[in-house]
Amino acid sequence: MSELIKLQFELSRDGLLKDLEGVSPEVLDVVPEGFNNNVRWHIGHILSVGEQFMFGRNGQLPAEYNDYFGYGSKPANWTEDVPTAETLVEQLKTQLNRIKEIPNEVFANELPKQILGRGTVGELAALAAYHEANHCGQIHAMLRVVK
Repeated sequence: MSELIKLQFELSRDGLLKDLEGVSPEVLDVVPEGFNNNVRWHIGHILSVGEQFMFGRNGQLPAEYNDYFGYGSKPANWTEDVPTAETLVEQLKTQLNRIKEIPNEVFANELPKQILGRGTVGELAALAAYHEANHCGQIHAMLRVVK
């Protein structure tokens, strides 16, 4: 089962990277009518949530990423230098490699406490993969609207 979860992350990331090929940074920062965020926010959100779900709150990302990309955040509230889309994409690639390196047996481990109704690392990973695919769909739709 853990190999399938890793494959889902790989499929989502590959699709996302293809969607982003050749898209200008200006387009990634447009908030289309009817949407709350821009593509850069979604990229950072995928990265941040993936980090928290797969590696815990003390993962390898800067703490301010939660302020920029966490639940309830939005580009309209950004006040500091937010990472570029290029930086976020490179971090997504690195993160995917780290996810793929997680030993398969870890996915059976019980969490210290349930998170969003999930009791094992694998269940939380499956939720993270679903969450990521959902946001990839949002990005795909937003790019069609903006282009």
